[in-house]
Amino acid sequence: MNVLAFDTSTSVFSICLETSVHHFEFSCNLGYKHSETLVSEIDNFLTRSGILCSELDLIVCASGPGSFTGLRIAMATAKGLSLGSNTPFVTVPTLNMMAYGLEYFDGIVVPLIDARKERYYTALFSKGEKISDDLDWAPKDIITKIKDYERVLLTGPDAQGFAELMVLSNNISIDPFKNKA
Repeated sequence: MNVLAFDTSTSVFSICLETSVHHFEFSCNLGYKHSETLVSEIDNFLTRSGILCSELDLIVCASGPGSFTGLRIAMATAKGLSLGSNTPFVTVPTLNMMAYGLEYFDGIVVPLIDARKERYYTALFSKGEKISDDLDWAPKDIITKIKDYERVLLTGPDAQGFAELMVLSNNISIDPFKNKA
C-alpha cells in the first residue's frame, strides 16, 4: 500500500511516504513556512520512490487543532492531490497523532501545541485512549489538571516551552523524542 502523510499544523513540518518497497520521512521545524516546502517535498518523495501520485492508495493529513493557515495548506494540498489522482484522503486529529506510539507509557500522555495568546491546545491520553476532549487552556489550567496524576509525559513540539512555565515535579517528564524536530 502506498501512503503519503503530512502534517503542517504546527511549526514542525512532517511528511512520510510508505510504499511496499520504500519508507521516506522528514521532519523539521520550519517556523510556519510550510507553503514554501510541502509540494516540493511531496514531489521529492514521489520521485525518490519511483511512484506517481496516481499510484498512491491513501493520502493522510492532520485535521487540527493547530495553525489555521497550516491546516488550510495541508487540507488544500491533500484535496488537490486526491481529486487529481483519484486517491482517497483522510484526516487524523493532530493531538491523536502526537500521542500515537506512546501507548506503552504507564501514566497520562499530554501532547501540547502552542495556541498563542498564552494558551495551549492539548488533550489527555492513557494507554493510547483519549480520556479528555481537545482542550484550549491556559497553562495554569493544564497544570491544575495534570498535577494529581502519578506519571505524566509531556510531548509534542511545544512540550519544552510549556515545561519552562512550570516547576517540573518528579511525576512529570518530557518526551525526549517528540518535543522537537
